[in-house]
Amino acid sequence: MSTTQQFPWPHGKRACISLTMDNMGEAADLNRGLWPKDKPIGSHYSVIEKLPKMLDLLDKYHIPATYFVEGWNCPIYPDTIQHVQTRGHEIGFHAYQHEVWKNLDAETEVGNLDKSVENAKAIGVQYKGFRPPGGLVTDRTLNLMKEKGMTYLSPAAERPALADGIAMVPFQWESIDAYFYMASTAALRKGKGDTEDVLSPQVLKERLIKRIDEVVREGGYLALLFHPFLQTEDEKLQVMEEVVEHIVSKQEEAWIAQCKDVADWIRKNPEAFGNDPGWDKAEWKKN
Repeated sequence: MSTTQQFPWPHGKRACISLTMDNMGEAADLNRGLWPKDKPIGSHYSVIEKLPKMLDLLDKYHIPATYFVEGWNCPIYPDTIQHVQTRGHEIGFHAYQHEVWKNLDAETEVGNLDKSVENAKAIGVQYKGFRPPGGLVTDRTLNLMKEKGMTYLSPAAERPALADGIAMVPFQWESIDAYFYMASTAALRKGKGDTEDVLSPQVLKERLIKRIDEVVREGGYLALLFHPFLQTEDEKLQVMEEVVEHIVSKQEEAWIAQCKDVADWIRKNPEAFGNDPGWDKAEWKKN
């Protein structure tokens, strides 16, 4: 196999790494009926306290990120979303209110996509890509995305691919902070051969640094994911910074890119990528 086939990234880089964020504010809790009816919306601690620290961290290391945000948030946090975009980061689509996308019926899927895209356009955001909560989509989703001008999907899968004209820019469950930090992902950890117990920030750091080193050594793509609402302790933010610092140390060998740029590269170089991303159908959390 030629070097080009092994390492199909720009400038001869061996690997590609994306730093991503998911979820904003109250959207997911509202969808699950967990947000108190008498509690105001629009000033969630993760948006007011945690996100600014994460953005400052990304600025410090000059890392361009992709933040997948629920469409519900656009009229609730318009200034925040525009601010993230102004600071050089990509805003991606993360469902309307963090509903598990693969479970939607046709009418709900179309409706949630329509109102999300309209909400985004109203504040100057045009989605290029979609990361579906739960990691998977319906058999209708790719065509609906194309109708809305989206060019990539970020599913739970093993590798980049080009499927039906849509670039696959995947994430892997073991590379997201929720895999380590949330009690509700115990079933996912167990299914991956791991402990059901919540894991510490130090374990997250050790494993993510190991995954970064592996992808740089072997070639490939890696998306790392941090949720603002999970950065509840200084130690977690410190660990995130140490992981980001390690990414930066690999820039000679790895292309550090936003998901939209990875998607553009895949679409321009289809011969270097197959059409099967290797879907991961693992159940992601307890109901």
